[in-house]
Amino acid sequence: MIVPTTSGTSAALVTIGDELLLGDRLDTNAAWIARALSDWGFEVRLHLSVGDDEARIGWAIDEALEAGEVVVVTGGLGPTSDDRTREGVAGWLGVSIEESAELVAALEARARERGGAGLSHLNRRLAGVPAGGVPLHNSRGSAPALLFEIPPTADRSARLLALLPGVPAEMKGFMEGEVGERIRARRPADASAAVSCTVHTSGLPESVLAESVEGALPSELALKVAYRPSILGVEIRLSAEGDEAEDRLRRGAFMVEELLAPYRIDHPDGDLAATVGRALSDRGQTIAVAESCTGGLMAKRLTDIPGSSSYFLGGVVSYSDAVKSALVGVPNETLAANGAVSDEVARALAEGIRARLASDIGIGITGIAGPGGAVPGKPVGTVWFGVSSRAATRGEMVRFAGTRAEIRARAVQHALRLTLLEVTGA
Repeated sequence: MIVPTTSGTSAALVTIGDELLLGDRLDTNAAWIARALSDWGFEVRLHLSVGDDEARIGWAIDEALEAGEVVVVTGGLGPTSDDRTREGVAGWLGVSIEESAELVAALEARARERGGAGLSHLNRRLAGVPAGGVPLHNSRGSAPALLFEIPPTADRSARLLALLPGVPAEMKGFMEGEVGERIRARRPADASAAVSCTVHTSGLPESVLAESVEGALPSELALKVAYRPSILGVEIRLSAEGDEAEDRLRRGAFMVEELLAPYRIDHPDGDLAATVGRALSDRGQTIAVAESCTGGLMAKRLTDIPGSSSYFLGGVVSYSDAVKSALVGVPNETLAANGAVSDEVARALAEGIRARLASDIGIGITGIAGPGGAVPGKPVGTVWFGVSSRAATRGEMVRFAGTRAEIRARAVQHALRLTLLEVTGA
């Protein structure tokens, strides 16, 4: 989908919390906010993470305001003593923290609604607002958002500073609501027109994609290409601005989609399981799975999709050889002759589960997720796949890199891709 945006407005992020620096928590807020800002047409120029220290918070906000006309800060707005964002901002602004009577009333009402006797002394901290800040009600929690209009100086234009709670659901509520509206209103009316689109892929590494895509796109299209790799695949974001931007982008997107057809995921969020489900549903087909090393993860991916009961019949986590034989029908002599991690067993799993559950497609997965279990010729990461249909059964082996969790996730993604190719006949 081609998305029209604007360009020319800068933004910066600051995420606050000792837990982020210690590695106790993954900073998912920054990724989500950066994506939202980019989709709204802002250029994110800086992201800083600092601990719960007032001086460092003030320093980070000053740096961010130098880089971005819009600055979004998350974290450190809770009621406990280690939540120091209010104090850090007040110190940087050189103002006092004032209690908002409106926030006190709202917090007291919330406490009563939740069966409490009233507002505790600790939670009363949530009503503190550095002078000049505009508090916004939190419909998903207690801590309000705080907005500040930072006046222009001789060196920079006026800035918008938004302080948001660090709880992801609460942050998203503000960004999807009033804070997001105010941020988007900062885009200048005369910003240059820009358009972008995203192509989701699975099955090719970033380096191979980059070489293929950039070799196929003519330089005269003047497209900007960005890659977003993950365990499950790579997103390719194409963007263009200026004269005939949308036409140039359409031409480039067509070239890329045609080039990457076997690896492209035709779903707005890049969910391969949803794409597989739609393909099965459109054709009136069903699927069943027999999983060993992935431990039921493929069944989970498929059943995470609403309406999957129309095409997913069921599955077996056949972790032991005994279960492979007793529940899926893998012959004991096949297991003895080839070992559980083999082409023959993967095919037998696929054929067996298809026969047992009378499905149109059967998938078998068997491998070594590690960290132990490797044998000569079968290192950690070796995974065999079986795909069985009424027409034929085929097998395929891939050796994945990564941790145990990463190998399992990559194996399921690959099994989904093989399923899609089988169902669509690509």
